[in-house]
Amino acid sequence: MVLGAGLGTRLKPFTDRLPKPLLPVLGIPCIEFALRSLADAGVRDLVVNVHAHADQLETWLQGNVPPGMRMAISDERRLLLGSAGGFRQALDLLPGQRFFSMNADVIHFTSLDALACAHDRAHQTHGVWMTLVLNRGRALKGVEGAYREILVDESSGLITGFGEKKSRVPFYSGTAVFEKTAFSALNSGVPAEFVPEVLEPAIRLGKVAFLYAEDLWIDIGSPELWVKAQEHLRQAALSDRIPGALQTRLRHADPTCGGRFDLGKNRIRMDDIEYEIAGIRGS
Repeated sequence: MVLGAGLGTRLKPFTDRLPKPLLPVLGIPCIEFALRSLADAGVRDLVVNVHAHADQLETWLQGNVPPGMRMAISDERRLLLGSAGGFRQALDLLPGQRFFSMNADVIHFTSLDALACAHDRAHQTHGVWMTLVLNRGRALKGVEGAYREILVDESSGLITGFGEKKSRVPFYSGTAVFEKTAFSALNSGVPAEFVPEVLEPAIRLGKVAFLYAEDLWIDIGSPELWVKAQEHLRQAALSDRIPGALQTRLRHADPTCGGRFDLGKNRIRMDDIEYEIAGIRGS
């Protein structure tokens, strides 16, 4: 499942016209990185939830889902269901009993094969409901500020709780494997939030495993981070930190996004919208 229903409030005014998952990074809509990662891992059934500018996102998806992948839309147009309610509504669209989850507005190149293996082991040993990919900071690109620390037990491989907000500490990257069991107690069609209603109860029951990742993680959550994401991704491509299929895609991408996107000194411009960014130099 790819989470595409966010409002993109911090990326206004650009998200007044375009859904956040379609904002381009080196000419590639951000959501495409998640789709290609899932396709490369052999995923054949895709669910994307939609809310803001849902028609635009759905139209793009219909023409750009990787070959061989079947897509279903979990429609949240009328009511945004939150970080857990969106999963609950989508359960009937997802085949099997477990599924990958990725964010549409984060570029993350962690190995989904390694994540699946880690979850299999933890599920067999502890009966976990989920395995979360934790970023320890060394692969982090573009984030200014602190994230809430995730506390773990290294010997068991389980998450044990939360610490304070700090920089460069383990935090949840947004990539995970979930068992449907994790969300089955929620009421379908009712807004619900992931941390208080799903994650914290599961941690108390010892049902949450983790996998550390050192893979590149790029956030585009604000105009400033969006500017930086262009250069971070370019540097990653030049240093061969991008998986093969995506490396090829980047070589053929139009960094101007068909003339719609321009990154200049201390500004972003898309079509007729321009945003000034103090102290940031574009590349």
